Amino acid sequence: MPLDQFWHLTSPASATRYAEWDDDMDIEQVVCPIDDGHRRGGKRLSNLSIVLQNRKVHDFEWTWHNECLIQDHVLELFQRFGITGFDVKPVNTRLKHSSEHKPPKLWELVVTGWAGMTPPESGIKLVKHCQGCGFLTYSGCEDTEKLIDVSQWDGNDFFMVWPLPGFIFVTNRVAQIIHDNGLTGSALKRPKELSLSGGFSPGRLSYWMPHERARRLGTALGIY
Repeated sequence: MPLDQFWHLTSPASATRYAEWDDDMDIEQVVCPIDDGHRRGGKRLSNLSIVLQNRKVHDFEWTWHNECLIQDHVLELFQRFGITGFDVKPVNTRLKHSSEHKPPKLWELVVTGWAGMTPPESGIKLVKHCQGCGFLTYSGCEDTEKLIDVSQWDGNDFFMVWPLPGFIFVTNRVAQIIHDNGLTGSALKRPKELSLSGGFSPGRLSYWMPHERARRLGTALGIY
């Protein structure tokens, strides 16, 4: 499959719609034994609980942390067309400005598809790996047209590349479903349109994928 068949699935430009985490979120706390500056939040330990900004809920919703949420009928569409490379988790939701109206059911879309590490030609490289807590820092991207190495792609419709686990990449099949069904609340960009000059600190793969999947993919690469 040529690279022009891949898309970056992201939120629309308007930040006024981003969902907020509710107060009862449970986050792992990472304490580095050798560097106090690496104290940080780790993986989320509970399902999402969010507060929606508007009563009108789009087919796709997004949080400030870039988590992708989909309505029930979107999940059914993806399942009907055999879309691969994702799991879902239930989301607890409430509306910020209304206690009388119940929002539609939402699911958190968790990407499990994989296209390996960004190739060296992208310019992204590891610049720091803390032996105490596993904190990873990578340089920015110099060539976004080289983000995806097709030879490492596992063929799934949803997939991620490392160290960009927060960026959801999809095939043309997904883009076509979104377009044909007029699904709202998302934007599609070609990877070459991305601006990624800053560095990345993505945490560990286990923060982003189901435990066993992350272990199988990330252990040999030192990112699990």
